[in-house]
Formats: sequence, structure tokens, C-alpha cells
Amino acid sequence: MKKINHSKKKVILFFPSYGPERDVWMPFPYLYLAPFLEKEGYEISIIDSRVDSDWRNRLQKELKDSFAIGITSMSGPDLTEAMEASQIAMGMDNKVNVIWGGHHASALPDEIFNENLADYVFVGPAEFTFPTVLNAIYNNEDIPSNIKGILYKHNGKIVGSRVPNSAVFDYDYAPAYHLIDVEKYRSKNNVVAYFKTRGCPFKCTFCATGNFNTSHKLPEQYRKEIKYLLEDLKFSSLVFRDPTFFLKASTVMDCAELIHSIGGGKKWKGQARGTFHRQYTPEQFKYMRKSGLTSVMFGVESGSQRMLDLMVKKVKREDYIKSAEVLADLDIEMYASFMFAMPRETIDDLKQTIKLMHEVKKANPNILLQNCIFLPLPATGMFKDAIELGYTPPTTLKEWSERGIGSKFEERNDITWIKKSVLKEYTKIYNEEFGEYKHAFEKEETGEYINPMHE
Repeated sequence: MKKINHSKKKVILFFPSYGPERDVWMPFPYLYLAPFLEKEGYEISIIDSRVDSDWRNRLQKELKDSFAIGITSMSGPDLTEAMEASQIAMGMDNKVNVIWGGHHASALPDEIFNENLADYVFVGPAEFTFPTVLNAIYNNEDIPSNIKGILYKHNGKIVGSRVPNSAVFDYDYAPAYHLIDVEKYRSKNNVVAYFKTRGCPFKCTFCATGNFNTSHKLPEQYRKEIKYLLEDLKFSSLVFRDPTFFLKASTVMDCAELIHSIGGGKKWKGQARGTFHRQYTPEQFKYMRKSGLTSVMFGVESGSQRMLDLMVKKVKREDYIKSAEVLADLDIEMYASFMFAMPRETIDDLKQTIKLMHEVKKANPNILLQNCIFLPLPATGMFKDAIELGYTPPTTLKEWSERGIGSKFEERNDITWIKKSVLKEYTKIYNEEFGEYKHAFEKEETGEYINPMHE
């Protein structure tokens, strides 16, 4: 039996890499979680393999006096390092409790238990429950039965609650920037990401998994945090990563006023829905531009109204054209992403998407069009659609980590939810339209695209 080392209440939080990455955002899940653990007296160490090439040696060294490790992951290549971190922890001479969370763990917790890679799995947000569970583990006590979103094995069976906790974000805990080397996350453009909202009220079938509540940081919280990033840490630009940042006009204008008051020519951008064009007055649009709004991101996904309705986007294709026109008048970039080869999509839907891309570009020549090929995310509605149409999903973590994620049809062999004859014609039309497709960062490297967020 492994010895239990309780000399320190030390917990490692491990963040795996998704692959070769240029500019890396900070490990947000841990910046939010760590303060809750520190309040309970735990010593926290964040190990991020994206910025630490020697992470394996560091992990082995720090695990020697740790009693738990938290591991997060999406459903992609990052699972490779997540699995490796688990195996390293489980191979230690001292007992290290392995705890998983994140999208993949929330969607498919049984897979992680079946491969003996975790002692505990959290489903959904865990800031308020993680400390309680850790305390129970540390004190060799039973986990309280009323704790939501925590699974573990008991007598060989998976027990606990699969009901996730609601998204909560209005707590007055500052992100744990003190636990990371901020300079490792400073991009050459000196841009920092920030979340003001957690969750999304919409039910788009390609990304929604059933938990649709949202929570917003309170004004005094986001004002303090934004000032810290732009004034104290001296980032020159800020990206609001909220999926629907522009929904709440009052707080958006408050953020614009705050950034403008900081001065120094700060730039910012955020993500909007197609209805952006009708959510603000002309005066508000002008003020946002004056405050440094440089780009607005839209997840358009499709130019086919039929597909937009199937996805439950609750937006009209014409909305994107009108939003493009508003941004053109303001001389603001429109960053529009589109998704291809979705379940139930037809050749006509593809043609409608290409048509809309031309229409928004005509409405706003200052536009960046980005493509991605649909990737089924477990537990989503469109994932279930893909299976119904013939898709066979991975069944092991290794298979999930190795599945194709490229944005070129030649790199994908998993699109089995579309008939081969249709996919062949679809690919031909796509390649004729886009040729040798390049991502934004590739266009930046060749000079084909000038990022407006540059200093």
C-alpha cells in the first residue's frame, strides 16, 4: 500500500497542451479555482505544459509532497498529456489522489474511470465543491452526499452525482495571477484574454450540453480585474472571451467607459451574435469605437437559414449582413467564423454559406473570414445527430486524443455522417472556393492579414 503523505496540504493543478501553440491564453479554470482552495489552506502549484517544456520532471518532483492533482482537458489532443500526467501521479510512491474535470470529464466521466486514470471526476463547475471534496479526502472522511457534480468509485461501482452545479461567477475572488508567470502568456501583440461572464443562455446544438444558465461578474469585480490587467500588468489590448459578450448593453458600455478612462490607446474586442446591429444606439456604437473597440467576432457557422434553425441559433442570416454594414460604417473589423460539413447539411446549404460569405465581405471589406470543419463534441445535440447518421465516436481516451481536428478535408477521415458521394461533391465545391485554406495566424505570418489588435 502506498504511504499517505499529509505533510503538506499541497495540490497540483495540471493544464495539458492541445498541440503546437503560438500565443497561449492563461489557464483560466485554475485561476478561478485556486483562490477557493487557498482559502481552505491548500498550497497550490499550477503546471502548464503549454509554457513549460520540462513539465514532466517538474511534475514528478512536485508530486512527492502533494496529496492530490487536478487535471483538466477538452476532447482532443490534450488528452494525451492529461493521461500521461495521471499515469505519472499514479506511479508515485506516495498516494496522490487524481481528480479530473473539464469538458471531456464532464461529458464522458465513465471513460476516465474505465481506464483507471482517476480517483474522482468533477462534472461541471467546481469552485464551491472542490474544497469540500478535498477536505473530505484529506481528513479521510466520506464525501457529503449532497455535493453535486462529483463522481468516484465505491466497491467497484461509480457513485456520486452526475448533476452539474450551476454556473456561478459573481464571487469576489480575484483570479490567482500570482500562481503563474504572467510573462509566459504575454503574446507578441501584448493581448490578454478576459472573461466577464460564465455560461451561455443559448442552446446551439453544436456546443451546448444542457447547462444553459449564466452568471456575470459584478461591476466592482470586473472593473478591478480589467484595471489590473491593463494598468498593473500593462497589457495593451484585451479580448473579452465571453461567448455572448455584447448581449448586455449596460455592462458593455460600462466596460467601454472604463477602458477609455484608462487611456493609452488600449484596444479591445469581443464576441457578438448576429443581432449585434440592433442592440445599440448609433451613439453607443460610436463611443465603443472611440474607446478602442477594434474587432467584433461572430460565430456565424452557416449561411443557410435551414441550418441556422437546426442549430437553434435564433438568428437570421440577414442579421449578419446588417451587422457587417454597421461595423463597416465604424471602420471596425468583422471577424466571422463558419463551420462546414455539419450533420444534415446539404450541398445547397454549403452554397448558401459561400453566398453569405461573399455578401458580408461586400458589406464590410474589413473582414476576416475563418473556416472550421465540424468536430463532434460529446454530449451535444449535434454529436447525437452525427451518430444517428453513421458516425462512430471514439471509445477510449487514446482514440479521442488521436481523432482528426484539421480544417482541411484532406486531413479528415472521420466525416462519416455525410454520404461519401455527397461529401466528395461537397469537398470539390469547398476546395474550388477556398483553395489552399489558411488560418488567421498563417495569414499573419505571410503578411496577408494585419491584426488590428497590434500595438
